[in-house]
Amino acid sequence: MIKKVLIITGLLIFTIALVGLWWLSKEGMVRIINGNKVIVSTDKTLSANKVKIEFGVSVNTINRKNDLELFDNPKKYSVLYDGSNNSRPKTEFGENDFLITYDNAYYLSFRQFIETDFKSDFPPDHKYYFTFSNTNNTPTVRVRIDGEDKMDFERPLIDKKLAAKYRCNVPVDSAGVMFNMIELVPDKK
Repeated sequence: MIKKVLIITGLLIFTIALVGLWWLSKEGMVRIINGNKVIVSTDKTLSANKVKIEFGVSVNTINRKNDLELFDNPKKYSVLYDGSNNSRPKTEFGENDFLITYDNAYYLSFRQFIETDFKSDFPPDHKYYFTFSNTNNTPTVRVRIDGEDKMDFERPLIDKKLAAKYRCNVPVDSAGVMFNMIELVPDKK
C-alpha cells in the first residue's frame, strides 16, 4: 500500500514538474529545447550532399569591402547542414547571419533579424526551409522561414569565383546603401 502511494506521488510530482517546465518554456522564461529546425530539399538536378549551410550571430558586416570576407574566417560560423543536418541554429535576438554554399562553388548570404521580445529571455523558434533548384544552369535557393520573424525569398546563388566583385549579394558597383536582409538596394528618397 505504501509503495503504491509513493509511486503515485512520484508520478504526480514528475507530471507537475514536466508541465511546469513546458509552460515556462512556452512563456520564454526557460529554454529547455532548441525548437529551431532546418529542412533542406533539392530538385532532381541537384544534390543535397553538396549543400552547406553555416550560421553565426552578428558575424558579418554589410560594410565589408566585398563578399570574399564571408569566407575569411570559417570558425566564426557553426555548420547547420553539410550534406545532412549537423545542428540547429541557436538564434539570438538581433542579427542572425546565414551563409549558403553549393558544391563549394556557389554561395549566397542573408541575415534574419529577430525582434527583441521584452517578455521573453529567449528568441522564438523558427523552421528554416531551404529548397534548391536549377535555373538556367545556376543553382537557385528559395528560403522560407516560418515563425514570428518570417522570411520568404528566392535568389540564384553567386559563383564563388566572383565574390570579390560582389557585396551583400549584388555587384559592388551597383550596391545600394539600404540593406533588406538579403542585399544592398538603392535608397528610395
